Amino acid sequence: LGEQKTVSNSNGKDFEAGHCPECGSKRAEKKQFLIDKYRSPNFDSDTEFSILECRGCGSKYFKVTYSNSEDFISYVNEDGEHIDEYLETVEFWPPPSKRKRPNWMYELNLVNRDLGRLFEDVFKALDNNLDVLAAIGMRTVFDCSSELLKVEPNQTFAKKLKALRDKNIIVEKERAVLEVLVDAGSAAAHRGWRPGADELAAMMVILESFLQRAFFLDKTGEGLAKKVPSKD
Repeated sequence: LGEQKTVSNSNGKDFEAGHCPECGSKRAEKKQFLIDKYRSPNFDSDTEFSILECRGCGSKYFKVTYSNSEDFISYVNEDGEHIDEYLETVEFWPPPSKRKRPNWMYELNLVNRDLGRLFEDVFKALDNNLDVLAAIGMRTVFDCSSELLKVEPNQTFAKKLKALRDKNIIVEKERAVLEVLVDAGSAAAHRGWRPGADELAAMMVILESFLQRAFFLDKTGEGLAKKVPSKD
């Protein structure tokens, strides 16, 4: 039969190993937790559900720690004793951010709300290890961006890239790099390809560079020009 116990803690003395989704701090205070214990003749398990408060920025988030009687390693210690060490599975929600959001993330929502949401969805997919969806989402973000940049939507990706090049929105070298990004997204969508962490990181570098150049570079340059003293 299962056994549950709820314990509240607010004395500020207990610290928990965490992973803040906002600032990345590994130190947290356990504010409240519930322990769910299952016991049977053949199988035991312990699950702890915790509410944590980040000791860095004060954000609240959740931690689940799970172990069971079938997931363990055995070894003999220095005293010759046989030890069974039970392994724990730890999950956080919201999950720790896998990639830092660019500082112009909010401004992208002002450019176009749908584009901003799509871009945020890519980060959420990365955070939740949805690698295939993240890769497909990056291609979708590029597709949405090209339409906002006045490229005819009912074209192949190759023609869209050519149109962006013809409009001088991208240079030839960038066109070739974006072609790789688009093909990677297509491979994930249609050819059963699952990108790894390195491939996803490379794709995000390409996508972020494109978005910043396409939507913010001119504005950044204009802002800088206003602050540079004129020539005498």
